[in-house]
Amino acid sequence: MIGTVCVVNPNNSENISLQIEDAVSALAHDMGVEVEVVTCRGGPAAIESDEDVAAAVGPMVETALAHPADAYVVACFSDPGVAELRNALEAPVFGIAESAVLAAMSRGRRVGIISALDIAIPRHYRYWDRIGVSARIVADIATGRGVLDLESEDAYQDVLVTGRKLAEAGAEAVVLGCTGMTHLRTRLQSDLGMPVIEPCLAALTLAASALRDASPETGTDSPLR
Repeated sequence: MIGTVCVVNPNNSENISLQIEDAVSALAHDMGVEVEVVTCRGGPAAIESDEDVAAAVGPMVETALAHPADAYVVACFSDPGVAELRNALEAPVFGIAESAVLAAMSRGRRVGIISALDIAIPRHYRYWDRIGVSARIVADIATGRGVLDLESEDAYQDVLVTGRKLAEAGAEAVVLGCTGMTHLRTRLQSDLGMPVIEPCLAALTLAASALRDASPETGTDSPLR
């Protein structure tokens, strides 16, 4: 193993944490990292509004600091507390939204985002501006379903319809803009016939790469933050 990665779920849903663990476990093994997925028990039940994001930051940072690791992944598409964790830790910290868009841009020039609720979209666009990727986002469309309402076949059909709208808008790669969609990636990619980026996998890939670069065999002194 080249190191440990703590994946922090900033909401308090154990079911979402289990979905994240299912999504990343095989990749973690293949990349030679040990992953611990932890639930922020003091966080909101779901992170959907700007108020939810603000409420998640403090408990999420506290939870992360209580679980020492060589790298961290913040598993919420709003990337709450990433800046705060980067300031508090020497270890590298990866937000899943930033990681997913970077991965999607390597698969297509025009990127579409499947969001959960309309309320999140203005926040996403502010973030794309802040990290300098807005020009590559062709559209961000919501399914109308919250993070805890993505288990049924009807929910999948809503996600699929949204993906097809993004394809019609010119998207060449699609990002799942909610951790509640983690379990849908493989089926959706097959149905859409285009790359579908699952953000937790994208962030774990970057975290593992940073740890590999920092391993004694490579001669690198410290991981990139």
